[in-house]
Amino acid sequence: MKSQIYLATAMLLLCFSMNKTANAQTTGSYDTTISFMSGTRAMSVYVPTTYSAGTPHKLMVCLHGLGDTCTNYRNALIGTLAWNTNMPNTIYICPEASSRNADYYYPTGAEAIVQASIDYARSLYNIDTNEIVLQGFSLGGRAALRYGLDNYSKFKALLLNTPAIQGVKQALGGTAYPFNYANAKNIPVYITHGGTDQLYTGPIDTAYMNLMLNDCPAILHRYPTMAHTIPAFSNMNDFPAYATDPRAAGADLHVVTPVVAARVCSTTVPAQCLVRNTGTDTIHTITLNYSTGSGSMSHTWTGSMPSYGHAFITLPTLSLAAGTSTLSVSAATVNGAADTITGNNSATASIQVQTAGASLPYTEGFEGAFPPANWTHVKQGDAYAQFDLDDVVKKTGNASMFAFNTILLFDNVERKDEMLLPVLNLTTGTDPYMSFDVAYNYHRYTPPYLTVDTSFADTLSVMVSTDCGATYTTVYKKGGAQLATYSAPIMNPTSVAATYGTPASSNWRTENIDLNAYAGSANVMLKIEYRSALGGWLNMDNVRVGSGPVSVQDIAKSKALIFPNPASDLLNISTGEAIANITITDMTGRAVLSLGDVKSSQITIPTTDLVDGMYVVRVATTSNVETANVIINHK
Repeated sequence: MKSQIYLATAMLLLCFSMNKTANAQTTGSYDTTISFMSGTRAMSVYVPTTYSAGTPHKLMVCLHGLGDTCTNYRNALIGTLAWNTNMPNTIYICPEASSRNADYYYPTGAEAIVQASIDYARSLYNIDTNEIVLQGFSLGGRAALRYGLDNYSKFKALLLNTPAIQGVKQALGGTAYPFNYANAKNIPVYITHGGTDQLYTGPIDTAYMNLMLNDCPAILHRYPTMAHTIPAFSNMNDFPAYATDPRAAGADLHVVTPVVAARVCSTTVPAQCLVRNTGTDTIHTITLNYSTGSGSMSHTWTGSMPSYGHAFITLPTLSLAAGTSTLSVSAATVNGAADTITGNNSATASIQVQTAGASLPYTEGFEGAFPPANWTHVKQGDAYAQFDLDDVVKKTGNASMFAFNTILLFDNVERKDEMLLPVLNLTTGTDPYMSFDVAYNYHRYTPPYLTVDTSFADTLSVMVSTDCGATYTTVYKKGGAQLATYSAPIMNPTSVAATYGTPASSNWRTENIDLNAYAGSANVMLKIEYRSALGGWLNMDNVRVGSGPVSVQDIAKSKALIFPNPASDLLNISTGEAIANITITDMTGRAVLSLGDVKSSQITIPTTDLVDGMYVVRVATTSNVETANVIINHK
């Protein structure tokens, strides 16, 4: 009996060995499945036809994008892009995501398919474990960045072709989809992106900056005319060498960007420059040339900057004239000699100096360049939800200023876009008011689109500063139904085009903001802020700062401001007169909070006892009653 057991065991081992040998001899493209997460998962494989079990081979695990399949993706990499020709002696394994519309991190634990792919390859083929690259395109690229930073010791490098990071907010890092940037110094990261693929420009630039600030040997190649795709290999043929050693020989300086304020109120301007060492040698001395258009100057830095380390070099204080200047910075010498690679040696930044306030009246109708002259656009980074010129919608003339938000794109809740008006002298007129025409609507979703009725409503604010933007006071704030110029929200939009519209003349309203509290200031900075709550579109036209209100339709100082919306823990209510009472009801009409005889014109209400959902807030003053829909979301 014992001899029979030994014989059976030997036969099983022989069969396993023969099966492994047979599979190991499979070359070219083939598809297979493996057991994974209590089921099976498809994989598409390419093995060089020259494969020999006696030669260790490189391995690339390739993660496809949304809507694709592993077979299509493998065929594109091997057939259309000919990666097997350009990166020979490499085995390619493309695992399928859990579904065609899922990221590799869905459901929880699904990212283990990357390790399963490595294990599969190693079980059949001779893999050099020091030559494993993790690659990804689009959402696969996003997953590859996350997995690669968490598991950097498994890979030689990361190759990210347009990593589809879902917005600047996500690129900055968070609990929902975290990127472990602290590990970035341990692995080379090679990124490609198309210049016409503007939706991902901000997120990719933000991730790239985070990688650099964590001393990652990262490089970004952007191709001006390319869309959301993978470039021809001729445009990234430096990748194999970069993955092996991303450092340039000797001391090489990358001048990343000057760091200056976009708007200043003094002719003496502090400035820095962010640089990093992309060479093999530690950098001890840097001489930078810098100019603002009136001759070149130089500044020398000394210190110790290791390979792929970075530094913010403080430049001598700049002396600028009023107006717009460009600060140009370039590397002159590094460690006393010429820099190794000159293509990354210079960078520029724009500085706007406004030392004196413009006289009133001031008007802007958005009929020329955007941003208008002497306006400063403080961008939040995403390709949408930022102010831009709209040459279709207008109250008068040919254009207006536009912004929008939608749940159909990235999550950018609480992110903001800002426009700074020119510095104004409010002593040059009497009874100063700011006015503008506005058209706005927000979005509401009902079952079955969402489980409960939910409104998504952005907020428009106007703020005033008399200390060159160091501090601001909010003088106008509206969102949702309070800001809307339509009688009903946009219901259940399912396409981006459906999230905004073309307003009729009756859908415009003139807003007036009393600025008499600042009438004695000769240097007033006004800021327009649009803050995301994932829903709404806004057009503004005919911005004016002058004497008296333009109309009496809606004077902001007598209206109730109810913010933020959505609110998490606190709800602020501010009016131009004493509040008589406040009532908050849920969507069934049941009063959940009542406050009487408030007397003050401002109050902050804790909302911790209110469950998440939509409420109606009713504010009664001595002369007016207003209601607004408010969303409570404790996150």
